[in-house]
Amino acid sequence: MNLGQMMMVIGAILMLGVLILNANSTIYQTNDIMYTSEFGVTAISLSTSITEEAMGKMFDKVVTDSNSAVLLDSTLLTLPGSLGPDLAENESYRGSVVGTRDFNDFDDFNNLKICYHSEVPADVDATPGYLQVIVPGIRAKYYVSCVVQYVNPPNLDAAYTLRQTWHKKMTVTVTSPSATGVTGKPDTLVYPAIMSYWN
Repeated sequence: MNLGQMMMVIGAILMLGVLILNANSTIYQTNDIMYTSEFGVTAISLSTSITEEAMGKMFDKVVTDSNSAVLLDSTLLTLPGSLGPDLAENESYRGSVVGTRDFNDFDDFNNLKICYHSEVPADVDATPGYLQVIVPGIRAKYYVSCVVQYVNPPNLDAAYTLRQTWHKKMTVTVTSPSATGVTGKPDTLVYPAIMSYWN
């Protein structure tokens, strides 16, 4: 073998090495994009589902009677510090606690925390305060938390704690430890929705 042939073999090996490295990099990037996309679709689906469920409930527990004075006086609505499941009404999300009944109004979703995971026993989460929901075939754990607050126009981004208003804002936050962003921290989706009561 002469020098020219040896140089061509070395050049071919170098080109093959570059191609292999580029292929591995492309596969890694494709997997990363796939997992990020899966997180985005699942997170949006979970947050939309909970928001739509909450929007289907009454605005407040005291507006169920159409003859009530509360229809004209917002100070009779649930106090800002009391938003959440009504203990006197023995409520839990979808009646998940034995002997309780489902939420009946929008603000019952305040401080709701759910961990969605697969049916694999190792996926069960021991995080206190999270309701465990099994979703067959789901490929990651998703932590969903809800916060409901009164808001007052024109600033619908800030909680209004001075008094009750005719506007409640639900913020659903979804995170997954298996979906990490550029910073290496879990990706997070924050999904706000506002429910207003018009009298």
